[in-house]
Amino acid sequence: INAFSMRLLDQLLVPITFFFSTSAAMSAPPAIRTVMITGANGYLASYIVKQLLKKGYNVNACVRNAANTDSVKHLLKLSSSSSGKLQLFSTGDMADKTLYGRYEEPMANCDAVFHAATPLFPKFQGEFDGMRDMINPGMEGTKELLETIVKSPRCSSIQCLVLTSSMSAAAPVPEPPVKDESHWSDDDAQLARGNFYGCLKTRQEKLCQQWSEQTVQEGKLSPNFRYCAICPTMIVGPPLAAKDDDNYTPSGTMGSLYRVIKPADGGVKRKARNDSMSYIDVVDCAAMHVAALENTNASGRYFSLVESWHWNEILSTLQELYPKISLDEHYKYEGDDIIRPTQFNLDRMNSLGVKVKSIKEIFEECVSFFQSKGVL
Repeated sequence: INAFSMRLLDQLLVPITFFFSTSAAMSAPPAIRTVMITGANGYLASYIVKQLLKKGYNVNACVRNAANTDSVKHLLKLSSSSSGKLQLFSTGDMADKTLYGRYEEPMANCDAVFHAATPLFPKFQGEFDGMRDMINPGMEGTKELLETIVKSPRCSSIQCLVLTSSMSAAAPVPEPPVKDESHWSDDDAQLARGNFYGCLKTRQEKLCQQWSEQTVQEGKLSPNFRYCAICPTMIVGPPLAAKDDDNYTPSGTMGSLYRVIKPADGGVKRKARNDSMSYIDVVDCAAMHVAALENTNASGRYFSLVESWHWNEILSTLQELYPKISLDEHYKYEGDDIIRPTQFNLDRMNSLGVKVKSIKEIFEECVSFFQSKGVL
């Protein structure tokens, strides 16, 4: 028995740590050896790739342009120090309909697919249009991926689809006393409010869930096929692509955290909002994606977060870790209407068996990283 088979056997012998789905297969599926991932050079996806390669999986990594060395060099460095094999595929922009069929080659002979690509920024000149620039390409790209799994004869080996969703797909209004994976956002209401990203993630996840249920029932997929959605909250942590970047500028979610610590307008003294925020470390979130793949009983939605803190606690902790943070003398919110941080039932998430960093540990690592890059 090779090392991969021994690892799979070990996973099957520890069922008490995992959530069991009533739709679990009656017999164990073949071992997963090769996976495809979309948006592979992205912030979260690059860590998924890193962990997969380290575990010995072969990874077919889809990126916009594999010839753009600057955008993929952090992935190329991984392959030299991992037991798994990395292969890059250029799949272009999700909005480019002329590239239909782009996933057939990278998906060929794969055992599983990670769909992590999401359009985040406008790709057209002129004013940003949420439907044109984000929702339409995101949904069309997802539909193409699902159609490729079913229609391409070379993709009959696919056993598992893991989607990177978002907690924005689990944000009903009004907020329930305790959130769990049964709660969904109203995508039409999100669209009406201009929350295009939230609307996309809600519709994308609903599409994948309905597709999975229907295609299995119709016999178009193996009875062993599993679909999992990981729903992260605000993901932070040192970007893999920035570790060797001497000219690093905080962006994305790390940029948002950085601007809390060091406002762009300099002299502003921050005050706590009467609201709460939840976080997850990027490495831990990636590990949940991999755990969903490896646990043959995992299926359905899984939250990905630590807990939610009131902004009073967020700013207090950041001040402890970075005393130079610019806070108002009376920065804490002390109104009689102070809210209780959002509460979550994390039983399903914990069933994946990933031990997560605390929020303070996450903040400490981020502050240290910002300092190492000379931006704090």
